[in-house]
Amino acid sequence: MIKIVFLHGLVGSKNNFEYLEKEFPKYQTLSFDLLGFGNETKPDIDYSLGDFIKFLESKLNLSEENDTQYVLVGHSLGSLLAKELTKKYPHKIKKVFLIAYPFLDKDKVLGNRSFFDESYVGGELWTKMICEIRIIFKYLFLPIIFLFKYKYRKSYLDYFKHTYQSAFGTLHNTILKDKKEDLFNISDKIVFINGEKDKSVDLEFAKKFKHYVIKSMGHLFFNYERDIVKIIKLNLDY
Repeated sequence: MIKIVFLHGLVGSKNNFEYLEKEFPKYQTLSFDLLGFGNETKPDIDYSLGDFIKFLESKLNLSEENDTQYVLVGHSLGSLLAKELTKKYPHKIKKVFLIAYPFLDKDKVLGNRSFFDESYVGGELWTKMICEIRIIFKYLFLPIIFLFKYKYRKSYLDYFKHTYQSAFGTLHNTILKDKKEDLFNISDKIVFINGEKDKSVDLEFAKKFKHYVIKSMGHLFFNYERDIVKIIKLNLDY
């Protein structure tokens, strides 16, 4: 049995895949909020890679006795986690679709980001204060979302369901410690899907693997679900 699992990105939720998941009626699918985000618990932990892998192991039956084979579709952070899960359980994962990954090296990320992002990565106090009062921004932009982006209102509202610790900890202890060179160990299972306008991914590195670039798409994939579905179905030979 094949099951497609969707893993969302930083400060995202399972609702990010609301329309993508519906495009696979012939498959068993599964999506859920990651630890620290959406409606999932938000414990006071490091949010290290080990924390996320343990969480994913609790969500999926990865034992050899289980005959389920998984296809992973990850976005951003979710792609990183999909890569790590495949490394640990290569016999359980049939194919991995990595959207908006691999990330640029840390120094390049900081070089391409704004002053606010640099401050956030540095953990400055004022960025924590802004995170704590994010509820203000939620209601400030809510009318715009409901007028122009109503289709994705669930994803927008879920964006505010995180803590400073879950976002900052994940960024520092998982994302910025990622080793994309590990991808070579599972190269036969990987398909990259990147946006032409995504400034946070290493497109040159992705060219070493099977990859697709979607024109005009940035880091987020909203409104590009049909393009992604075509790529996934083209590479699902099961």
